[in-house]
Amino acid sequence: MEDAHQNRVAVYGAGAIGCLLAARLAQAGCEVTLIARGQTLASLRQHGVGLIADGVTRHYPVLATDDPRQVRDADYLFVAVKQQALDEIGAHLAPMLAPRGVVVPAVNGIPWWYLPTLNSPLGDTPLQSVDGRGILRRALPLERVLGAVVYIAANAAAPGIAAQNARNNLIIGELDGGVSARATRLAELLRASGLQCEVTARIHQAVWIKAMGNATFNPLSVMANATMEGMVRDPHLGKLARAMLDEYLTLGKALGLALPVTVEERMQAAASAGAAKTSMLQDALQGKPLEADALVGAMIEIAAKLNLDMPFANTVWGLIRHRNLSAGST
Repeated sequence: MEDAHQNRVAVYGAGAIGCLLAARLAQAGCEVTLIARGQTLASLRQHGVGLIADGVTRHYPVLATDDPRQVRDADYLFVAVKQQALDEIGAHLAPMLAPRGVVVPAVNGIPWWYLPTLNSPLGDTPLQSVDGRGILRRALPLERVLGAVVYIAANAAAPGIAAQNARNNLIIGELDGGVSARATRLAELLRASGLQCEVTARIHQAVWIKAMGNATFNPLSVMANATMEGMVRDPHLGKLARAMLDEYLTLGKALGLALPVTVEERMQAAASAGAAKTSMLQDALQGKPLEADALVGAMIEIAAKLNLDMPFANTVWGLIRHRNLSAGST
């Protein structure tokens, strides 16, 4: 593997996932810059980025700024913000990259690059729930994007400090389905940082399998105030989750995806997260806007475009959407 010290890494967003990635890569010897705001920015500048793992807190030196225009020549730019914030930052991403640098969106749900790079009955139909104004598609060439699926259980323990829980693996892959040298290099770097990383030639399938869980367990966790394990074990929530997962599995197949997963396998994967709270539940408990459109609304929008009825998913979407609107979120 190339020397980690040769890699310039930028992480846009300093929540739980952003701080965890920054800490791991700084630990591996990368030059890491975090784009953050407010109290988190102050903490990063004073203490570095913190990581709690196995009950031990360690801090790692990073650069920190609230101005993305100060960041240039990044070999890898991890985007770890909520999808509703992407419109605001989209124009800043490409100028932050080195000539061969890539953006790695560590986001939940259906990303903006998904339908434009998927050979499906919908073609490259834009989704209003994801990059509805086309800002990201115009600002960032798709060849500068490396797809990613994040299976990391973490929470923000304090500003600039992430606590890592049970799972710590990522899946990355090229949008055109190839296995590239740049994806292989990044996987080696992530493994050297202590994370598990797989390179796949089927990133669209991997994203959908994760998105099925996002669209099912995130809204249910908020409505029921339940952990991942709690939703799987509860007979009523478990029955509803299985019905929703089955609908999303059928929806994926209608898009032309070959999905090597069953509903029960997806339930078992959810149970493996233990007592972890979903990202949406963490936001709800902190009074933050919910990532409902990207995680649930995009799936509902795709189903509507395909004229596919999903009664269970639509009911939960109506509930979480109403909760979001009632709380003043958009």
